Amino acid sequence: MIKELQRFILVANEGNLTEVAKKIFITQSALTQSIDRLEKEIGAKLFIQKGKYLELTADGKALASIGTKILDLWEKAKDPGIRKAIKPTITIGMYDNAALRLAKFVQENIPSKQTIFEFVIDSSEKLLSDLLLGVLDVTIAVINQRYSHPKEILCLKTFNEELIPVSNKIFNAPLNKIPFILFNKGSNTQEQVDAIFTRKSIKPAIYAQSTSTSFMKELAILGCGVALLPENFVRQELKQKILKKQQLPIKFKRQYGIFVQKNNYLEDKNKIIKEITKILGN
Repeated sequence: MIKELQRFILVANEGNLTEVAKKIFITQSALTQSIDRLEKEIGAKLFIQKGKYLELTADGKALASIGTKILDLWEKAKDPGIRKAIKPTITIGMYDNAALRLAKFVQENIPSKQTIFEFVIDSSEKLLSDLLLGVLDVTIAVINQRYSHPKEILCLKTFNEELIPVSNKIFNAPLNKIPFILFNKGSNTQEQVDAIFTRKSIKPAIYAQSTSTSFMKELAILGCGVALLPENFVRQELKQKILKKQQLPIKFKRQYGIFVQKNNYLEDKNKIIKEITKILGN
């Protein structure tokens, strides 16, 4: 299928079967059959006809992105020098607070002689998507409780993380009158927080919502409202009394987990997974 993939990438870039067939010295019929075989193997339509040109479908765009990486790896795999020099690479994706908690582990394992570690910090939604695409080997992400994860993804371990309500000043008001600084709408964390509010029949007053925990903390320091943030992220500010913990009648927490693809060589007994699990469990 490598040859089919190479031809597909050429057509994806050119958008025209005739021109590609001329460039690689095959008939247009042979090129069409090659694309058909790839579509059959993938189980999806890769192009739609738009006049004289072909336009990639959503599946086609995804395959073009993944396929380019596959072909690059294939060229490297054929090079004896690269095969001899290359080390196994493990790519670990983490949401921001997991990265903070694992900072020491990252620092100690980057210069490994046996394995190359690559670390990616992104939103939980993006990390889980990249894991499904095979871009990541391990993902530490906040769980999306709205739907089950695809069957190709395996959750090795789950953890609960308390979200501390903090602000520069104490708000003595009913819960629905307190201005909250929350995570961005639609994020995995905010879905879990919203579920807690809903169970308590509370509609919160929202001052701001953000993708940045640092920005949320700054707003809380300014006294704009109450931010819900992980304890380790505000520990120093609480100790220095820059922030104060709000005494609220409900507790907020989020659930996150360690995810791999099924049939991945990194199982829960793997040394790396065991070390990460130990750190996150403390």
